[in-house]
Amino acid sequence: MEGKFHNTTKSNRNSTTGGRQLVDTFLDLVRIDGVAGKERDVASYLERRLSALGVEWHMDRAGETFGGDCGNLVARLAENVDAPPILFGAHMDTIGSTGDLTVVHANGRLSSDGTTILGADDRAGIAIILGVLSALVEERHPHGPIEVAFTVSEERGMHGAKALDIGALSARMGFVFDSSAPPGQFVVEAPGAIAFRIVVHGLAAHAAVAPEKGVHAVQIASRAIASLPLGRLDDTGMLNVGSVHGGGAINVVPDMVEITGETRSADPIALERQIGLVRDAFERCAAEAGGWVEISLTHKYEGFHLGPDDPVVRAAASGIEAAGFEAMLLGYPGGSDANILNERGLPTVNLGIGTQDAHSPHESFPVQNLAAGVQIGLAIVREIARGSGEDR
Repeated sequence: MEGKFHNTTKSNRNSTTGGRQLVDTFLDLVRIDGVAGKERDVASYLERRLSALGVEWHMDRAGETFGGDCGNLVARLAENVDAPPILFGAHMDTIGSTGDLTVVHANGRLSSDGTTILGADDRAGIAIILGVLSALVEERHPHGPIEVAFTVSEERGMHGAKALDIGALSARMGFVFDSSAPPGQFVVEAPGAIAFRIVVHGLAAHAAVAPEKGVHAVQIASRAIASLPLGRLDDTGMLNVGSVHGGGAINVVPDMVEITGETRSADPIALERQIGLVRDAFERCAAEAGGWVEISLTHKYEGFHLGPDDPVVRAAASGIEAAGFEAMLLGYPGGSDANILNERGLPTVNLGIGTQDAHSPHESFPVQNLAAGVQIGLAIVREIARGSGEDR
């Protein structure tokens, strides 16, 4: 039955790992408007929740690096066993506003009414981490030091993760809850990304009186774009032209056009080869027509690849299987905070939480994935603690 969601989950209603408390947390979070750079209200909610659990927290100054209204919220739960410290992470921002959100529940799935995004990316990840912390505090599961980074502006360039003080963390492995893959699957390979901006210069002329005197910038760009292998190149590789702007009057041969796009690959050699294809195509087509090009590149983030024997991968797989799920290692074409944390020396996987159609008004999220995420998070903590010593 469709309709506005009224928290009718029946099983484990008072459990921190599933049921009403967990769903209520998710609903609280998605109803807080907090796009990239405007996460202060989300952070205030989290500060209250962490304080109620007795978890230490502080806000860093990441927001100052890009003009945001707050920084990353960094928390730490002290250990009760001698076990390695770990980091859990999720981002506070959403790709669009949830200010007018109406949550709909149908067939065990949460969505918006179609007028806004739902915001499960990544408020579901935050809710799961709060559920894990609640269970650790209230049910006294054995655990080593648990550090948490609720980051800002992930959707606009991972600015929070880039500004996070990695040196102040004791964790030597990280687990981000931010993948659209189903629970049990997790990302161990993701691409680096290079954005490009190309300005094609031609020569203006009257398109009716003397077109032969002109050099057609749009035609140069069209030929170059048509020669490129756009689309998916492999599991993590892609090449895309995202915008074309140029020209003026319809009776003038256009003398300039601007093209923007990006290319991605987890293989740094392939990534450089792909950007080389772009450069060569535009320079060749411009030279053939008598024009010229300006090309500027922005390295957005590095890719990463973790093998099955990496400790963070073994810990994730062990916890997932202990929680009763099948562990599956993924290569994924999207970037996340895990890219930045790996690039900065903290081996990190991105755990599947099962958001669907994120970044669109059709976004939805299965209710059961909240409990599944908490179960997996707790199992990772327990498995790490189990192999690391006795209670203090």
